[in-house]
Amino acid sequence: MKDVARRANVSLGTVSRIVNSNATVAPELRRHVEAVIRELGYRPNVSARTMRTRRTHAIGIIVTDLRQPVAATLVAQASEIARRHGFAPIVGDFQNDAAAEERLLSFMAERSVDGLVLTISSDEDAALLDRLEAMGIPVVLWERDTGGRFPSVRTDHRAGARMAAEALRRRGRKRVLLIAGHEHTWTGREQVAGMRDGLGSGARLEVVHTGRFDPATFRAALQAEDPVDAVVANVHDIPAVLGAVEEAGLACPGDLSVISIGDDPFLSICRPAVSAVVLPSRRVASEAAELLLQRLDPKARSAPAPAFPLAPGFIDRKSV
Repeated sequence: MKDVARRANVSLGTVSRIVNSNATVAPELRRHVEAVIRELGYRPNVSARTMRTRRTHAIGIIVTDLRQPVAATLVAQASEIARRHGFAPIVGDFQNDAAAEERLLSFMAERSVDGLVLTISSDEDAALLDRLEAMGIPVVLWERDTGGRFPSVRTDHRAGARMAAEALRRRGRKRVLLIAGHEHTWTGREQVAGMRDGLGSGARLEVVHTGRFDPATFRAALQAEDPVDAVVANVHDIPAVLGAVEEAGLACPGDLSVISIGDDPFLSICRPAVSAVVLPSRRVASEAAELLLQRLDPKARSAPAPAFPLAPGFIDRKSV
C-alpha cells in the first residue's frame, strides 16, 4: 500500500479507503489510484485484514432453489446491492433438502461471512431458528416470519392470493387447485388463507404444496369425473401445469383458468398469456439487503425493523 501511495502521490489513507471500497473518494482520484494498483499488481492481504478487523466483507445469500424465477430475482438484486457497498456475495441454495440446508449454513459459518440474508425451509422449526441464532451474526430473512425473532422482509401473499381468487370467482370458477408455497412457511400459510378469503364458502379449494406437485397425477385428475376448473400455482410450476393441461386435451381458459403467483416475461408470450399475481421481489431483495447492511453497522443493530409485508399487484391477461 505504501508503494501504491508513493507512485500515485497520495496519502496511505486514500489508498486504504479505495482498497476498502469507501465511497468518500472522488471518482477521478479513485480511477487514478486503481490504475496504479493494477500497474504494480497490488493485492490486499485478505487474511491479515480479516484478522485485524474481524470482517471478511462477504455476505451469504441463500434461497430455496436458484432455478426458480423469483429466487433468481432475489439473488440478483441482493448481490448487486452487496457489491455496491463493497461486500462480496456468496450465494447458495438447498432445494428443500434439510441436510443440504445444514451443510450450506455450516459452509457460510466456516467462511466467516459477516451476515446472512436468506430464506429457510421452515419458519416454524425451533431447532433451525436456534441454529441461525447460534451463528452469532446479523441475519435477515426474506419471505419468512419468525414472530419477530429475526428481522424479515415479506410480501403480502394473503392479499395476492385473494386477488387471484376474486378473479376466479368473477369467472364463476368453483373447483380450484392451489399449488402453494411450502406449508411450514409464511408464503404457504398466507397463500392458502388468501385463497380461502377470496373464494368464499361456495367454492371447493384443493391445496398441494410446491415440491409435491406431480404433473402426471395432475393430468390424470384433470380427466376425472369432477375435475378442477381453475389452477393457481407459483410461477415456477406454471410450465408443468400448462403442459399437463395440453396433454389432457383441455383448453385454457375454456375448460379451466390458470393464474401464476409471480410474474415473468415468459407468461406474456404463452398461449394464452397467463394472468399473474405480481410479487414485489426486487423490492423484497433490496429492503432485505439494505436492512442487513444496516445491521452490520454496530450503531444500527438495535434499530427497529421496518414494517412489512409489501403489497403485490395483479395482471389480468387471458388465462382466466
